[in-house]
Amino acid sequence: MNRVLVPYDFSSNARRALALAMQGFPFGLDAELELLHVVDSDLYENVLASKFVPSDDAIQSYLHDEITQVRSELEIANGATSQLELLEPKPKVVRGRPHACIDARMSEPEVVGIVLGGQGHGGASERLLGRTAQRVVRHAELPVLVVKRGRALTLPTRLTTGIDWSPGSRRALAKAAVLRATHEARLDVVHVVDSPYVPYMKAFAHERDAAEAVDEIRDEQLDKLASFVQTTLEEVDAKLDKIRELVLFGDPAETIAAHARTSLSELVVVGGHGRSDVARFLLGSTAEKLITRTSSDVLVMA
Repeated sequence: MNRVLVPYDFSSNARRALALAMQGFPFGLDAELELLHVVDSDLYENVLASKFVPSDDAIQSYLHDEITQVRSELEIANGATSQLELLEPKPKVVRGRPHACIDARMSEPEVVGIVLGGQGHGGASERLLGRTAQRVVRHAELPVLVVKRGRALTLPTRLTTGIDWSPGSRRALAKAAVLRATHEARLDVVHVVDSPYVPYMKAFAHERDAAEAVDEIRDEQLDKLASFVQTTLEEVDAKLDKIRELVLFGDPAETIAAHARTSLSELVVVGGHGRSDVARFLLGSTAEKLITRTSSDVLVMA
């Protein structure tokens, strides 16, 4: 049976990740959930005393309590009369480095996706532990949902997806379109022109010439985007209603994050590995940057 990993560190973002996964978001209800807690052995060996580590049985008990609490909150939020279908997670406790343990488990053939909290602890703890979500996204060969909105229980209904013409962004658009239709959401499809010439045109060209040049680029890219969207949606038999197409200028991660903020998008869907491996090593991927730049949840389609 398909399996979805839900790494769990008891943070508010991890709790929302669990709530989404139990509702089958975004990978559906025909999967088995593994609620995975990693005891960071290096942390306790080098920073803290091992006597502060609870036993595996105690952690298992805590995880069951978390599942019960999230289930109760979801049932209350959806009303007593609703027929809410929820998945039942299976807790699992392992020891090691969090990102390494998650990497090892997501390579197992039955695993189809990961739902985890992003920057769960924040502050000094986050600097100490490292950004597990970014490391997971960097290595993932399957979809990863990074949850940022820790206090929310509801499913996202305002979506943004970023398009860079790569196969990953085509998968991102297809997934976003399916989520839009399933949850009656609104979807913005955004292509960001990351051209070094646009700032020079605006700075040095005559104002009218610069505006005309930028408008010409935008019109060309809008035509290309419309064709890309139509072709992709036809492949997944999705409709074009409640979908808005936009071409923006700037750094892709910063611009998508800014658009998500102004449009009140709750989920950003992007492709992974849009650049070459060398470029990603040197510059970082747009997906990795988005995790730190946006307050929206981020679904990365590898």
